Amino acid sequence: MSDTDVFGRTDLHYAAADDDTSRVRETIAAGAEVSLRDHERMTPLHFAAQQSSLAAARELIAAGAEVDAQDDNGNAPLSTAVFESRGRTDMIALLREHGADPMLENHHGQSPLGLAKLMGEEGALFPDLQS
Repeated sequence: MSDTDVFGRTDLHYAAADDDTSRVRETIAAGAEVSLRDHERMTPLHFAAQQSSLAAARELIAAGAEVDAQDDNGNAPLSTAVFESRGRTDMIALLREHGADPMLENHHGQSPLGLAKLMGEEGALFPDLQS
């Protein structure tokens, strides 16, 4: 099941963004690739992180989604989760529990931890990495 739209996205990308766990499960069961990249190299997990779709992210990770997949800019889902956090830490915690690297730099030399520092949220988003 790899029908893509003009952006290279599948129904799984959109189900992840919508936090539609039933659709995520059905799409995976039908053979969708859980880490399929769109034209910007974003995976369904990037979409889940962008929309704080926690339940969908759990399903994707359980199905083997690559937690440190990097998009065209080198941003992994953890960077996306940090940027979109708005004070919420649950997505960041979930990704970190499953091995997401807070030090993984994008193509501009910025890591999720560095982004949190720039946002003044380092302590809230990465309390275990405080010096």
